[in-house]
Amino acid sequence: MTAAELRKAGAEILSCAGFDAPQHECDYLLSGALELPLLELHLSPDREIDDSRSRKILEMFRRRAIHEPAQYILGSAPFRDLELTVTPAVLIPRPETEELVTLVLKLAPANGKVLDMGTGSGAIPIALKYERPDLHITAADLSPEALNVAQLNARRYKTEIEFIHSDLWQNLQGRSFDLITANLPYVSEKEYKECSQEIFFEPIMALTAPHEGLELMEKMISELQDHLSPGGAAVFELSHGQNPLICAYGESLNFKAESVRDLEGKARFVILYKE
Repeated sequence: MTAAELRKAGAEILSCAGFDAPQHECDYLLSGALELPLLELHLSPDREIDDSRSRKILEMFRRRAIHEPAQYILGSAPFRDLELTVTPAVLIPRPETEELVTLVLKLAPANGKVLDMGTGSGAIPIALKYERPDLHITAADLSPEALNVAQLNARRYKTEIEFIHSDLWQNLQGRSFDLITANLPYVSEKEYKECSQEIFFEPIMALTAPHEGLELMEKMISELQDHLSPGGAAVFELSHGQNPLICAYGESLNFKAESVRDLEGKARFVILYKE
């Protein structure tokens, strides 16, 4: 098949599946599968694609038609200046988390010790180390499968990061850090049921938490004083609407709390400072 024929077939499959922008979805998958810029696809409609690859690409369109995320189909997702391997063992990195990295870079002291809790694909620590090689970074996660993906991504970008298998603080006792980041599960069970179909392909243990999505963050914060160095800070990403609750909880444990809005103006991050 030619590139033009594949574009037409993909758009028809995704249009029948009810996608609002089937050609855009098709072009994203086709560009990724062929490792070609979109412009080159448009400029080379008669490019021949061999039968084996054409069949694989058509199967990609069918997978997307049942709302499997394109990042899982292609096996990678962009994050800041990186292209990270992603599998169904890890969440797909979100643009909001890129903003968290920007926030953390402003807070991180020179040669600081940083911990990323619930690292998933390793997006946060790898981006931090890639952009700030002076930082000494540890990343922890409960899932061995997620840690395998994170380590693969770290090797790809030659970033030296210490990875630890840990259920929150379990295997981090006695250790303290200048800066701690956390993008823990924060979706409530009720919210999860109302999410888009794509979400159901992602690991539920990395998405939801009891107590209206707050339980894991509260457990982490309950021991945070023991793991932050004097003058240190912890940065949390959470759902719009949770900020006041986490700020109040942090203040009850003698932290100074700051709520930070994302680029859309939503209260997305909380910083807890140890004074």
